[in-house]
Amino acid sequence: MTMDGFPVYEGTVIRPPSEAGSLILQVTLGCSDNGCTFCPAYKDKTFRVKETTLLEREIELCSRAYPDTRRIFLADGDALALSQEKLKKILRLLKDRFPKLSRVSSYGSIKSLKDKSVEDLRELKGLGLGTVYLGFETGDGEVYRRIRKYGSPAGNVETCLKVKGAGIKVNVTLIAGLGGKKLSVQHALNSAKILNLSKPDQIAVLTLMIAPVTPLFEMEKNGAFEELDGFGIIRETKTLIENLEDFKCQFFANHASNYYPIAARFPRDKVKVLREIDLILSSGSPGLLTPDFMRGL
Repeated sequence: MTMDGFPVYEGTVIRPPSEAGSLILQVTLGCSDNGCTFCPAYKDKTFRVKETTLLEREIELCSRAYPDTRRIFLADGDALALSQEKLKKILRLLKDRFPKLSRVSSYGSIKSLKDKSVEDLRELKGLGLGTVYLGFETGDGEVYRRIRKYGSPAGNVETCLKVKGAGIKVNVTLIAGLGGKKLSVQHALNSAKILNLSKPDQIAVLTLMIAPVTPLFEMEKNGAFEELDGFGIIRETKTLIENLEDFKCQFFANHASNYYPIAARFPRDKVKVLREIDLILSSGSPGLLTPDFMRGL
């Protein structure tokens, strides 16, 4: 259904910060995994594929309302879990209905991409799929097991390289603080290692915010997880950046959850960013950090 040209979205809709100006189309509902201990998203719905005739109707109405659309994001959390033929059909329809369309993007994962070959992805690239967002979350095996996310850090590297091999831009997400106080250093060091192996086009670092609907909330309440404070997050981010090799990428830590906004190009801006972080840490002033009441998921 649509309302006055707008899609009517079902439940919580999540999109990357860089897709703020994109038309968002729900082609799937929810996440095919949805078992991560830290993630509050999509708890209000069960994963399923949107009914084809409804999606086609939404695309048609949106194309009339927004004929100059240049960027489209395919939601929800696992749009690439669709079959190759269904994705091709959707991309062809978007290309036909939006003549100024320059890029289509989607979240991806080990699970949704495991059965798609480089050749499959090249085919999707040719039809307009320009960017895939991968949630690495952490490069540390112990932290990864604790968050109960499908796959492994090594699997994320393999998936990233496969998508890059098809000529599709890859934006990777990490979550600062995901290892808590106990595993902070190894979380940062091993996350840097997998980034050095995969060399994504963009790195986005969010900061852990523990939502009441998550298992991690109960773990913290029971003392099984100890959350980092703002300066702990900044120190962890510094360790991550210090251990990144000098490959070209955009580095962002400017999500609403972050304590200190960073928007940089690496390796060009690496020394400057580290200098800024050192100034924050040496000052010890909470006033240099975004206060908790201004932070959000």
